[in-house]
Amino acid sequence: MMSGGTSSLPTTEGSSPCILVPAQTSGGIPVITIATVGDTEKHPDKPKHLPPLPSHRYRYTLWHDLRGNDITGDQLRHPRVRRGPPVKDQVFYEVRDEQGQSIHHGLKGAQKKQAQKQAENWEKARKVNLSYQDLAHEYQLDSFHAVLKRLSSAREIQLMDDNFHDLSALKFPGCITLNLSQNYLSSFQKLPKCTKLQALNLCDNSIGSFSDISRMRKYPELQTLDMKRNPICFEPAYRQRVFEAIPQLQVLDGIPKLPSDSDQYTLEEDEGRCNIS
Repeated sequence: MMSGGTSSLPTTEGSSPCILVPAQTSGGIPVITIATVGDTEKHPDKPKHLPPLPSHRYRYTLWHDLRGNDITGDQLRHPRVRRGPPVKDQVFYEVRDEQGQSIHHGLKGAQKKQAQKQAENWEKARKVNLSYQDLAHEYQLDSFHAVLKRLSSAREIQLMDDNFHDLSALKFPGCITLNLSQNYLSSFQKLPKCTKLQALNLCDNSIGSFSDISRMRKYPELQTLDMKRNPICFEPAYRQRVFEAIPQLQVLDGIPKLPSDSDQYTLEEDEGRCNIS
């Protein structure tokens, strides 16, 4: 043990020793941080922070930025395509690995853009999972939309939890299965155009009205629809009205079409009834 309630940590030969520095929170609970002895001696009252992890240098890096990469986007199961902040361009050619070599390729200008397009290869991708991109800024959404516009051949597209509010400007001409769950889509008119679509997942969105369900006619081959945990699920005669609007539909919310789903229904019959599903 060292004086002042600190303890030492073993280190490798030639490296600076580290100590555990207890700090008090507002609730009186001690929190342990790590600092070098040199830092502690120079600034004894300054809060101690952990050094960046080795992976920190890759925080803005996409797979096609890496030196010597020959993998294309259609070969990846869940690639990161979120655009980095402006600082990424400023440090792109300066970031080094442990051996002092640049982690990124050295291409610039038109050559860099062409290499990126070839590496992404979105036009030929058949299955694409671009979920959980953590799109927090408008410039990231714009960049992501540009990627989605290139999915001309994709048959299966996963876009879960991508902070989408409106996809009506997009078109997926070859898409058969589309997962848009855990977004912020508030109506049917916000959905993309997919004339060959057969299965659509809209779970955990914000669709709450039948007012524009006629827009679902743009999916003439739709067989399976999942809208669990949308406000619309609490509307009167929910299943009957969905199957009436989409007559070719076979499965709704994981349940095949039932005889009762074809029953005649008038909204007046449901007045005063508490609908729980």
